[in-house]
Amino acid sequence: MTERPLPLLAGLIGWPVQQSKSPLIHEFWLKKVGVDGHYVRLPVRPGAVEAAFRGMVDLGFVGVQATMPHKRDCFRLVDSLTPTAKALGAVNTVIVQPDASLLGHNTDMAGFLEPLAEADFAGRCVTVLGAGGAAAAIMVGLASKRPARINLVNRSPVGIETLLKDIGPALDGIEVQTGDWSAAARFASESALVANATSLGMAGQPELPLQVSVLPDDAIVYDIITHPHDTDLLKAARARGLVTYDGMHMLVGQAREAFTLFFGAEPPAMHDGELRDRLTS
Repeated sequence: MTERPLPLLAGLIGWPVQQSKSPLIHEFWLKKVGVDGHYVRLPVRPGAVEAAFRGMVDLGFVGVQATMPHKRDCFRLVDSLTPTAKALGAVNTVIVQPDASLLGHNTDMAGFLEPLAEADFAGRCVTVLGAGGAAAAIMVGLASKRPARINLVNRSPVGIETLLKDIGPALDGIEVQTGDWSAAARFASESALVANATSLGMAGQPELPLQVSVLPDDAIVYDIITHPHDTDLLKAARARGLVTYDGMHMLVGQAREAFTLFFGAEPPAMHDGELRDRLTS
């Protein structure tokens, strides 16, 4: 494989994928930059990732992204890994190399950090709620900002143990304090940032059991949920005058890096407002 026939093809594998807004994001950018390409949703059943990879290469795809439940299978099945993917123990972006081998990468960390580029957590504590795959990217990303401590809250100690086993080396000496939901308010009260990486607050799910009244006046609240993108947690934080970021920031941020890898062009940031309007309408 020495040349990419047009149109350039990329997509998202998952089960289910019909709810994903990723095609809207990539197709929006493709039109803006004038690249002959397409990004499509690919419903791949659990256990069928290896077969999907073979088909992807045969069909001339430049790569795919992965959502639940395929990130760990992608990590296991690719031919090589970027340092970021190794550190996170999960792959959400697979790039087909010129020799048809598959390179596994993870753009979730870059996506999470994008709106926090100017944030300074040195000497402060931050709190992460949840211990799933997204929490891994958030934890490692926050560690790169060198906080004094990362507090990790999860209902299951097994989930915490698994997460820290996967990403321990990437935390690079950062102190980590863990606890269940009974510790959430105490952790949040001393934190410069609280990031929700659970499904609590998502449409159809219970509300997040945390009152923003306990947060410091300069705290940032970041909720990565996208449905709805404006959660009750964010509404309450804004009512207190706190800085907030919703899940659309991470969604667009992680897509931005993948778009460049797939299509060889930089998404035009000047159109971010228009894109956000489309995503939230």
